[in-house]
Amino acid sequence: MGSKIGEDVPPGRRKLAGVLHVLYGQLGTVSLAGAGELFSRWGHAKDPGQISRYLNGKTLPPEGFVRLLFDLAVERSGVAQVGLSWAEVQEAYAAAERTLCKQCVRLKEEIRALKAAAEAEPGGSSEPDDDAEGRTEVPDSRVASSHATRLPVPRVGRDRQSVSRDASAAYVVASGLVARAGALEGQENRTALLELFQGAAGLLTPEECAAAIAAFHRQASAGGVQFAETLLRIYGRERPAEDVMAAALGLLEGHGLPADAGVLLKAGLG
Repeated sequence: MGSKIGEDVPPGRRKLAGVLHVLYGQLGTVSLAGAGELFSRWGHAKDPGQISRYLNGKTLPPEGFVRLLFDLAVERSGVAQVGLSWAEVQEAYAAAERTLCKQCVRLKEEIRALKAAAEAEPGGSSEPDDDAEGRTEVPDSRVASSHATRLPVPRVGRDRQSVSRDASAAYVVASGLVARAGALEGQENRTALLELFQGAAGLLTPEECAAAIAAFHRQASAGGVQFAETLLRIYGRERPAEDVMAAALGLLEGHGLPADAGVLLKAGLG
């Protein structure tokens, strides 16, 4: 896959890709591999393929990555040579389409509807109560990563009602994703499935991602396990470090899935 902007990239994403090409060009003759080493020093993308997807418009980069690229371009070439202000770069980023996946456009609409329904119900959803006595955890036969048991993510104090409401919303969103993935699997549409997971990785909050992984495991099928691992790897690769850490913490503490937390963290490290 090259860094040339694809013909099928929509206008907003195309404009942002053009801006990224301008900024990338100010880094000099650095290769994608060299750029990856440079970006990794600040905790961002280091995989050449991932950087290429940012440049050709196939994947929307985190805003932090765009800011880093802008700062490096200005540092190396100066503001006048770059010819763009940060405000202009931000404007292009804000206008870029969040997803290219048609399946995910529908999923995004469904997520909004599901969240609205969950928030409207005073009693929450029928999500299993992880705090209840006799809790049944999702089976996890893999060896847990030793790193997954010590996630350096601070707890944020929140009232129980807010936590319950968010958990209910995450549960119904996860159920919607599982249902759509199951339908595509039944149609044997692997391309659409991959697009679905790539788009979902950009749409799901960390809590929703963790809930989706747990929901896939509850299917107790080879397909469910494969779907969980696919989402873990894409989410870890594409999302900012803070989202990856938060989702991993949710998997570990909220769903009893330390091995999945380890897979997610490993994907985030690249």
